[in-house]
Amino acid sequence: MSGQGLIVGVDLGLTGMKAVAFDDTGKPRFQSREASIQDMPKPYWVERDGRDFWELFSKMLRGLVEQVEAAGETIAVVGIGCHGDGAWLIDSNGDQVRPGILSLDSRAIQTAARLNATVGDDLLRVTGQRVGPASPGVVLAWLKENEPESLEKARWFVSAKDFLRGMLTGSFGTDLTEASTAFTDVHTQQYSPEAFVLYGLEELEAKAPPIAAPGDIVGGVTRLAHLATGLPEGLPVIAGMHDVDGGAIGAGAVKPGQLAVMAGTWSINEVISDRPVTGDTWFCRAFVEHNTWMNMSISPASSANLEWFVTTLCAVEMDAARHAGLNPYGFIDREVGEVGLEDPVTFLPFLYGNPMGIDASASVSGLRAWHKRGHLLRGIYEGIAFNHRIHCDPLVEAFSVEDIRVVGGVTQSDIWPQLFADTMGKPIQIPVGGEGGALGVAMVAAVGIGRFANLTEASEAMGTTTNTVEPTAEGTKLMQERFERFMALVDTQKPWWAEQAAK
Repeated sequence: MSGQGLIVGVDLGLTGMKAVAFDDTGKPRFQSREASIQDMPKPYWVERDGRDFWELFSKMLRGLVEQVEAAGETIAVVGIGCHGDGAWLIDSNGDQVRPGILSLDSRAIQTAARLNATVGDDLLRVTGQRVGPASPGVVLAWLKENEPESLEKARWFVSAKDFLRGMLTGSFGTDLTEASTAFTDVHTQQYSPEAFVLYGLEELEAKAPPIAAPGDIVGGVTRLAHLATGLPEGLPVIAGMHDVDGGAIGAGAVKPGQLAVMAGTWSINEVISDRPVTGDTWFCRAFVEHNTWMNMSISPASSANLEWFVTTLCAVEMDAARHAGLNPYGFIDREVGEVGLEDPVTFLPFLYGNPMGIDASASVSGLRAWHKRGHLLRGIYEGIAFNHRIHCDPLVEAFSVEDIRVVGGVTQSDIWPQLFADTMGKPIQIPVGGEGGALGVAMVAAVGIGRFANLTEASEAMGTTTNTVEPTAEGTKLMQERFERFMALVDTQKPWWAEQAAK
């Protein structure tokens, strides 16, 4: 127990959200979960209505508060880590101007291609990164061209967690990690007028939200927010952070040279550094402490592909497992384990996007009449691992990587972690416990209210142990062969993708 009050870390993903109350040792005491609803009103569009978002967020917190109060405990602070990029437009009262545009959205893919072709080198020099379709600057540039009235109505452009922060506290702003997704100078970590000019968005500099450090207290829970969420009125709220930073911290990556691999909806692969290091294949963004950087190589091409496959094509098996009180995803490992390693099926996991920044689609190659569903599922396992490798290889080469931490859906499998280790050709560390993102946010919040002097101290006190998965010589050789097959299929598909995109 904690006599000083529990620390609440909120982890808001693209498909689900959870709030966890931790004590000072990092032990999760209470938790509450809700689904995250997405809307796809048009092809390439992925949005979320802010009113629905706030309602689900509030419901989740009410469930947590009820548990805490029933146990006679109290809450000391709350922090939010949330999916980033995309763009949310709010007015001076914090109300949405239009539904939030999420990071899976790819309506601005042509805008991104144009910006990379015309000012990509300058954006890399100034902001530390080129752009993808869901980069905030790209999304805002698309809105300027297609929905100028939305930009005119907005007082602020913010991220998803900043929208919720405004609803909780009535204060409007962002944090270092979110601000650095588009418009900050890679060296100073503050807004760069040149960045706005490069995006052609000079007029939006006045609508950029103030920047705080993620652990800074930015306000207290308002009376209205108390009534909606059950959180105590006046409860301190920290600025929060991009969920990829919270996930890395929760996985134990808090110092330079540690590679965090997050196999969630997105393929997130990131290394902390104590100086800005830029490259064509990664984003150099601000980390949670001033003068530290998170170098991330990402694409929306990870476990969301597996989730799409099983929810779309395996609904009967999932429903049967739920009714039996079993893990609805448990059949996957069983079927993958039943098929041999010969006659591989190659899957390109590009349902939502890809690491190449082009208009590519997912595909299956090598499928034969004698293949079973397990072959397809193994192909998805491998394709997702290979996509992570595309991102990780340049990071491992550019930085002195000491260890690799893997979190996300991959860790729930008995087969997938070994496949990842063999694909990377290196040992991987898998944290024990599944609350990494929420735990990372809680660590930062604990520092913010003075429980610990710094993030390293918080990690030592609240961090979890890890299990090590060693690569095997035979598995590494096999995965190298399969990876080459995967990349050959990508090269074969590129002309067809270009032809389809031109139609």
